[in-house]
Amino acid sequence: MHVRVSPGSVALDEPDDCTTFKVLLSEGAKDDLPDLLESAAAGRLDDSDVLVSVDWIKSECAGRIGMGWNYRFANMLVYAAGKGWLSEDGSHVRAHVETF
Repeated sequence: MHVRVSPGSVALDEPDDCTTFKVLLSEGAKDDLPDLLESAAAGRLDDSDVLVSVDWIKSECAGRIGMGWNYRFANMLVYAAGKGWLSEDGSHVRAHVETF
C-alpha cells in the first residue's frame, strides 16, 4: 500500500497490499506536501514522516479490496502500534517518505 503524492493529487496505490506502507512523493510536489495532505484529508506531515489518516485509507480502499482485507489491515495496524508507528488514539499511522 502506497500513498502517492503528485502535484495536485493524493492517491492510494496497491490498497490490497497490507505488508508495505509508505508515501511516494513526486519531486514536483515536495513544497506542497502539507497542503496536499490537508486538502485531501489524508493526513499531516510529522518531521520527515507523514501521519496518514486511518479513516482516509479505509475510504480510499472502499470497493478496491479483496476478501480478508479488514483482517490484514487490522494486523498491519497492530504491527504499526508495536513499532510506535500508530498515533496514541489510533487515528493515524506513520509512513516514511520516498521521493520519486
